[in-house]
Amino acid sequence: MPQFPPFEKEKLLQQLLDVGKKLFIAQGLKKTSLEQLTQEVGIAKSTFYTFFDSKEAMYLKLLEVEAVEMEVRVWKMVNETVSVYYGIKAYLRQMVYELQTNLLTKRQITHPEELEMVKRRVTPEFVERKMQRNVIPLMNYIAEQQKRKKIINEDPAVIVGVMRAAMLMETHREDFGEEVYSKVKDIMFSAVANALTRQPE
Repeated sequence: MPQFPPFEKEKLLQQLLDVGKKLFIAQGLKKTSLEQLTQEVGIAKSTFYTFFDSKEAMYLKLLEVEAVEMEVRVWKMVNETVSVYYGIKAYLRQMVYELQTNLLTKRQITHPEELEMVKRRVTPEFVERKMQRNVIPLMNYIAEQQKRKKIINEDPAVIVGVMRAAMLMETHREDFGEEVYSKVKDIMFSAVANALTRQPE
């Protein structure tokens, strides 16, 4: 197994990730071969295996990198809002925007079969990182706002479910047409934010 100085290993890893992301977005996981990945970077297969044990593992790593960056941007938008109502709307809007513009993540919507291909590579550690990155911060936000009586007194898991259901409308963007979709989305997100923050009379 080849050995590299740390700086060279870091450089090769980044090159592999860049090439992998480009190929996965352009042609998908199934059509991207290990030969393509290694030839683009100019390395042997044995070198590839010093970084990843399969192209599926590499795909998951790229999804994780993209997801981390997405979460940072989403919570930046939420934290800049002046109320929980606008915080919920900001979360929904930014998350849908991220799902639309992060092309590798978007493929999970347009090509769900790719996620099926990598499921066997998903480790408990991967799931835990996803929970820590994506689910727990939202659950904590909801719980904190419930303490302040800014969000309705409902099971946080139900509230997360409502928010995720609203975001799923992104999968029907083409069914609406762009202009109608934009208006439907705005009304939907306003209605969800209002329902989750309105206290019972």
